[in-house]
Amino acid sequence: MVKDINALMKDKKLTITSHNISQKQWSSLIIELNLIKKAWAPYATLDLQAPGVKKIIAHGKKTFSDKD
Repeated sequence: MVKDINALMKDKKLTITSHNISQKQWSSLIIELNLIKKAWAPYATLDLQAPGVKKIIAHGKKTFSDKD
């Protein structure tokens, strides 16, 4: 019996490549993937890596009452 479950699990990697996508579509995709990441938090630790992902997510989380 294995005492450390992490020893059995390997990192899995997914690469999404897009062509002919607008900046608005790209931002929407990143925000939607972040929502999936939050929904899956009880089951797996997901990591999003992309240029400007932190800035896109921060901008996507803003509400009308938030100041710039």
